[in-house]
Amino acid sequence: MLIWTQRVFISTLALTSLANLGLPQTSQPMRIDEVVAVVGNEIILLSEVEENARQMALQTDRPVGFKEKCQILEGLLFQKLCLEQAERDSLTVTDEQVESELNRRLDYFKAQFESVEKMEQVLGRTIPEIKKEFRAQVKDQLLIRQMEEKITGQVKVTPAEVRRFYESVPPDSLPYIPSEVELAHIVVEPKPSAAEKENVRRKLQEIRREILQGASFGLKALLYSEDKISAKNQGELGFMTREQLVPEFASVAFRLKEGEVSEIVETPFGFHLIQLIERRGEYYNFRHILLRPKPSEADFQRAEKLIDSIYHLIGRHDTLTFGKLAELFSTDEETRNNEGRLVNPATGTTRFRVSDLDMPTFNIVNRLEPGEYSSPELFETPTGYKAFRIVKLLHRTQPHLADLQNDFETIRDAALEHKKKAIIDRWIQKKQKEYFIRVNSTFRECPFDSFKFNSP
Repeated sequence: MLIWTQRVFISTLALTSLANLGLPQTSQPMRIDEVVAVVGNEIILLSEVEENARQMALQTDRPVGFKEKCQILEGLLFQKLCLEQAERDSLTVTDEQVESELNRRLDYFKAQFESVEKMEQVLGRTIPEIKKEFRAQVKDQLLIRQMEEKITGQVKVTPAEVRRFYESVPPDSLPYIPSEVELAHIVVEPKPSAAEKENVRRKLQEIRREILQGASFGLKALLYSEDKISAKNQGELGFMTREQLVPEFASVAFRLKEGEVSEIVETPFGFHLIQLIERRGEYYNFRHILLRPKPSEADFQRAEKLIDSIYHLIGRHDTLTFGKLAELFSTDEETRNNEGRLVNPATGTTRFRVSDLDMPTFNIVNRLEPGEYSSPELFETPTGYKAFRIVKLLHRTQPHLADLQNDFETIRDAALEHKKKAIIDRWIQKKQKEYFIRVNSTFRECPFDSFKFNSP
C-alpha cells in the first residue's frame, strides 16, 4: 500500500465523517449476512464490509474489487481492536463530546446544501433522526480516535527524516500534486442602517419581555429565529465548548445560569437572545433566537458604488496596492490586515486546491491569470450576508510531482504517516498475541498490510 496515494487505511476508516449521508442508495439483491471476522468480543459482518465497499465505489466512481475489500476489512479489524483495547484501558467518551462531534460533522454537510430543509429532503431524515442514527457510531469513532492518539500521538518527524523519506520513495511513487492557487480579496459588505438595527433590537426586546413573562423560549425560537437550523429544534444548539462559538456570543452565554435568558447580544451573524439549558463540565447546551438586520436597497447601492471606486483605484497609484486597499476598505476582518490574503482553514496555509474551491470562486479564478483581479461581484459571506468582492489571483501552481522545495508540507505529512504506520504495525502485532482475532475463509487470503494470519 503506497503511503503517497492513500493515507493509512486503518487510520482513515476510524476518523471518517458521516460519509454515507447524502449518497444515493442502490438496489442490491438480498443475501444472508455472515460474520467474517472476530476481534475479542467484537464481530465484523459481511454487510459492514459490503456497505463500506459501496460507499468507496460511489466516492471514487470506480469498481471495488477483492483487494479493496481486504483493505476495508483491515480497517474494520483495527477499529475493533482499538475498541477492545479502549475498554481494557478504561477510555471514556462523554455524551457532550458525542453531541459536539455530531454537530461539527452535520455543520459540514449543511454547507453542501442550499438549506437545512433541502438537506433533510435529500437525506430523507430530520437532523434529530440523523443524530439518533449515528450517535453510537460516532461514540465508537471518538474512542478509536483516543486509542490511536494514545498509540501515535507523540510521534514527530524531523526535517532530516522528511528528506530521507523523500529520497527513499521511487520516482514513480511520488504523489501528483494538483493545481493550487493563492488568493486575496477585498470585501465590501452593505451595512444596515442604525434605524434598521434599532428596529431589530426592539423586536427582540419584545420577544425577551414575553419570555420573561412566561412565554416558551423554544416556541419563540421556532416562530421567529432566523437561524433556520437551530429554529427547527426550538433554538437548541447542542452541547458545545467555548471555542466552538464566536467570542461575542461566548462571552455572554458562558456567564448565564441554567434557564437564564441573556440581554440582547450582537455578533457578526446578527442579534441574539441566549438561554442556557444545561451545563456538563466544559460543555454547555444553549438555545438562541437570531434576528438579522437587513440592509436596504440604498445600503446595497452605496456598497456597490464603493466597491466600483476601489476597483478603479487598483493599479492607478503606486501607493494604493491591492493589499493597501484591502487594509483601508475591506470589511473582512480576517483578511484585511494580511493584504486581503485568504487562509485555507483546512490546512492553515494560503494555498487552495482548485478542485476544493466553491463554484462561484472557481468560476472567478478560472478566468484569471496570476496578478489579475476580477471585476466586483456579489457573493454570500460566511455569516450569511450578501456582500461585494474583488478577487485577485496571486499565484497558481501547475499540476506536478511533489518535490521538497515546493511541497514540503505534503511530504512531511506523508513521512509522518509512514512513521505512525510502523508504530501501529508493531502495536497490532503485539495485540494479536493478546486477543482472539480470526478471519473467516472468505478473506483469509487477503494481502493484509498490518495484520498477520497463518494460512489455514
